[in-house]
Amino acid sequence: MRERSRKPAAEYRIPDDVVKWIGAHFPQSECRAALEALAAAVDHAGQSPAPRLVRCAAMASRGRLDQLLEYVRLLRIDYRDVIVAGEYEIRGEELVRVRDLNQPITDV
Repeated sequence: MRERSRKPAAEYRIPDDVVKWIGAHFPQSECRAALEALAAAVDHAGQSPAPRLVRCAAMASRGRLDQLLEYVRLLRIDYRDVIVAGEYEIRGEELVRVRDLNQPITDV
């Protein structure tokens, strides 16, 4: 696996597609807090998370700040749980990947 250079959390810039998604899916009164939580997010190594993980946390929250904060917390523990929540859905008895958040969110 190729090592990616990531910025320390203090320098992290949230991808534009995530900013738009937050604006479209969160109550206006919670948008700032949601963006601040994502900007401050760190992974288990104390680094800013890759854009895919930020997208996953946002999508998994379904526009609820309490859920977003929980997914941001989970990024510190096990990012794989955040990927599953953001990219997969249960269909029948199977976990099915329904979106690829390596790519920008297009359904804003």
